[in-house]
Amino acid sequence: MEWIDGSMVPAPAIRALIAVTALFLFGCASKSLSPVKETMPPIVLTTLGDGGVKDVRHLYRAAVCGQLPADSPPCEELILRFPGEATPSAPLAQRDIANRYRIAFVPGLFSDCLNGIFYPFTDVMENLKESGFAVHDFRTAGRASSAENAQRLAKQLAELSPDPRPFIMVVYSKGLPDVLELLLRYPQTSQHVAAVVSIAGASNGSPVADDLYEFYRDWLAGLPIPGCDRGTGEEVHDLRRDVRLEWWRRNRSAITVPIFSLVAVPRADRVSPMLKQTYAKLAAIDPRNDGQLLWYDAVVAGGYLLGYVNVDHLAIAIPASQQIPALSFLFKDNVPRLALVRAAVEVAAETLETIR
Repeated sequence: MEWIDGSMVPAPAIRALIAVTALFLFGCASKSLSPVKETMPPIVLTTLGDGGVKDVRHLYRAAVCGQLPADSPPCEELILRFPGEATPSAPLAQRDIANRYRIAFVPGLFSDCLNGIFYPFTDVMENLKESGFAVHDFRTAGRASSAENAQRLAKQLAELSPDPRPFIMVVYSKGLPDVLELLLRYPQTSQHVAAVVSIAGASNGSPVADDLYEFYRDWLAGLPIPGCDRGTGEEVHDLRRDVRLEWWRRNRSAITVPIFSLVAVPRADRVSPMLKQTYAKLAAIDPRNDGQLLWYDAVVAGGYLLGYVNVDHLAIAIPASQQIPALSFLFKDNVPRLALVRAAVEVAAETLETIR
């Protein structure tokens, strides 16, 4: 078997990944992203406050800036400042969060494909465990629908040993729709979930999914990829904007767990080469996008806004240079993920104390 650069990934798997990525990201490159769907519910453009979003950017900024490692970009370059952010506050007083909450991670699309070589937050989970947190890695199927993954998540929750501490669930990308479906279909699980921290979460879906859904369903869903089952196309259908927005219209009142949104908004020089094409296509709609999501589509209406991070959709979660050095050139990966996630958990935990 052939291996590449000592990265412990067989060359056939690398070639499969590159092929799938190229097809998924560039397959419809000639088309512009301007989907018009008759199934899209009416929407309006409004401010955070009018959208029911509680702005806690100042709390998050203080929490992140107080714990960045020495080799990190300066805080003002990492956490972008947009109008309306309150005056920064003093760092949060930590009150034994590890004894009050468990931390759960839920991955996104294709997470188990290629045996999970691009699995999110592996570096963060290990560090949090070493710091004394009870960390659970909830596994979903990378090419399953949100309904199917909700069932998987419910089963994993039911099989856990009794513990009085509820979860703060850190969810990435499609992990947000999967967890939302869990809360909707299995409402008894809400008692075990204190809050959801959505990191680059596909709250309102993406024009990329609108554009590529039929192509993916017809040509890619059934393509064999090591480590994951074949898909049906539903996994991308769940990420269409009309599907997500209609889901919120029907079900928003049923979701009572607080949701905290952390949004990836990279400057152009911080976009990974792997995402340059989709970033440019989305920029025709709005340059403030992460290569997969427009910045407003990653904010949950009626939830809490943590902040805007100058990193792209992949780099905010995936330590690619550690997991697969052979392809590190495809990523902008010098991201202090531990500080970003830990600060989000801290703000969520402290905010929960004020709303009880």
